[in-house]
Amino acid sequence: MQKTIKTYIINLEKRIERRSHIISQFEAEKAYKINLIKAIENENGALGLWQTIVNIIQNLAPKQEEYILICEDDHEFTKNYGMAKLLNAIKEAQQKEADVLLGGVSWFLDALPLSENLFWVDQFTGTQFMIVFSKFFQTIINADFNIGDTADRKICSLTVNKFIIYPFLSTQKEFGYSDATQFNNKEGYVTEIFEKSDIILSHLVKAKHFYKTI
Repeated sequence: MQKTIKTYIINLEKRIERRSHIISQFEAEKAYKINLIKAIENENGALGLWQTIVNIIQNLAPKQEEYILICEDDHEFTKNYGMAKLLNAIKEAQQKEADVLLGGVSWFLDALPLSENLFWVDQFTGTQFMIVFSKFFQTIINADFNIGDTADRKICSLTVNKFIIYPFLSTQKEFGYSDATQFNNKEGYVTEIFEKSDIILSHLVKAKHFYKTI
């Protein structure tokens, strides 16, 4: 029997259009156990997001779960998404002792292709679709979050065991504004940076295949 994935979707109560969007992303898929989580509002949007993530892990996620899925309300499945692909990536990431597995990223620095569908990554941005493994829960709970920090950069600083699913299963839908990152307020910017990251990873895959054949 297929495992049910405990899924926690972060949404500001006033963002009704985002809530409708994210519900539509999951309504056809029965393998997710959906929990809509009211985001903690803070003048510092990045801090509010981090506080919400910590609250989910500390107070809401069952401790016996091997992993949970945390989504932001702008997550959108790509054409490459499939439940079998996701579960296979989760299994492979577990075998590699992952702390975090990302469905897609808007930016990264240093990435290594490990298989056809998995990259190790050093630095990244993009927490809209994030599998968090239980062995990493306490590290997140204990972490300090300082002025200037963001959720993705904080996670980068807390673990080396970070992986990306490729091709991306998740991207961010453009809403014309961001509640956590001001840089994302420029129209078309989010789509552009996700596409650039995807292209760079595709080049790394091609290079890997090339050098395996010579």
